[in-house]
Parts: sequence; C-alpha cells; structure tokens
Amino acid sequence: MLLANLTDAVSSQTSFFNDWLTGLNIGGIILLLVGIALVVIEMIIPGFGIAGVSGGAAIIAGLIVSSKTFGAAMFTLAIIVILLCIAALIIFKVVFGKKHLKSKLVLEESIKGNSTELDAAAAAELVGKEGTALSMLRPSGIAMIDGKRLDVLAKGEFIQKGDAVVVTEVEGLHISVEKKNG
Repeated sequence: MLLANLTDAVSSQTSFFNDWLTGLNIGGIILLLVGIALVVIEMIIPGFGIAGVSGGAAIIAGLIVSSKTFGAAMFTLAIIVILLCIAALIIFKVVFGKKHLKSKLVLEESIKGNSTELDAAAAAELVGKEGTALSMLRPSGIAMIDGKRLDVLAKGEFIQKGDAVVVTEVEGLHISVEKKNG
C-alpha cells in the first residue's frame, strides 16, 4: 500500500515536470531570459530602476505566455527567484568583497592626537609674540606669527587685515590675540 502511494506521488510529480517542460514555448523563454538579464543589469549598474522594472515586467509576461497552469507559473517563478538570489549574492560578493579598494568617500587614515595640539613648550613660546593679521579677525581668522601661519581668535574687538597683533594666551589649539597698541 505504501509503495503504491509512493509510486502515485512520483508519477504525479513527473507528470507535473513533463507538463511544465512541454508548456514552455520559445516566446515565453525569450521573455524570461530577457527579464532575468535586465534584472541582473540593474544589480550591476544601479540606475533609476528602469532596467529592473522592465525586467520584472518581462519575467511576468514570460510567465503568463509560457505557463499552462498557475502551478507551473509559480514553479517557474520560484526557479527564477532562486537564480536571481544566487546572481545577487555573486555580484555583491564580487563588488563589495574587495576590502583593499580605496574609497573616495571614506578617510582611511587617522589623525594622531598629538598632531593637532601645540605642545606646552611651543605654546609658552608663542605668548607675547607679535605678528600680522592676514585676514579680518571677526573674531577668528589667520595671522602670521613668528613666521608661521596660524588660526587665531581675537579677544575683544575685531581686528582689520594687516594690523599688528600680539599673542595673549594659548590654550590647546586656541591662540588668542589682541590688537597691538602703539
């Protein structure tokens, strides 16, 4: 009894596969292949979705044209979805799997903490030094002090470009200056 049920199940499945294979026609197969190709192109070259939407429409049209029954259409759709998932996995592995590519968007180098701070000795040497404002100091700007071009902050009033300045305080990267009197 069990063997008879098993042979009936196998013969019904082979009947389904035979019906599915004989139901496919050339026009439907061409539409399916063109649709799959367009969806893969959309995966490789992302755009506005025109290729992907056209590919999806071609796949659906190919399923409608080539399938005799709804079950055959769903079986074909399942095969196509599996193939597209495998293609997507391969494409993303190839495109995003390379870790040694230099990105134009991501800075891969780091800035050391000590490279952005003045050391205590250099800061102490700057206090009292005189220089010239290279830009308007409203309150921040650029000044030439001790032969170095530095970002500075004016204490109090705005300082015109070309005016003489004197360093009054250095705290971290903040160099405070005042207009030189006299």
